[in-house]
Amino acid sequence: MKILTVCGMGSGSSLILKMNIDSILEEENIKADVEACDLGSVGGQSADLIVSTAELENQLSDAQAEKVFVNNVVDKDAIKKAVLPKLKS
Repeated sequence: MKILTVCGMGSGSSLILKMNIDSILEEENIKADVEACDLGSVGGQSADLIVSTAELENQLSDAQAEKVFVNNVVDKDAIKKAVLPKLKS
């Protein structure tokens, strides 16, 4: 499985999301490839799951992947609750 974490510039909240998702995957013993990227690069990437902030939901509506949007990129428990169902389906 390939997961993209996305933010506007690809170096802020997407990196925090990536670190949290990497940690969640390790805790749950789930194998996946996680990559942080900027909003403009999403179209050139293939992914099974896109994780981003709620503020970018409209800009990512055309992306051809499952999507999860979170309100707080540092709230690992909220990220886990949002992402795990998608990872286990």
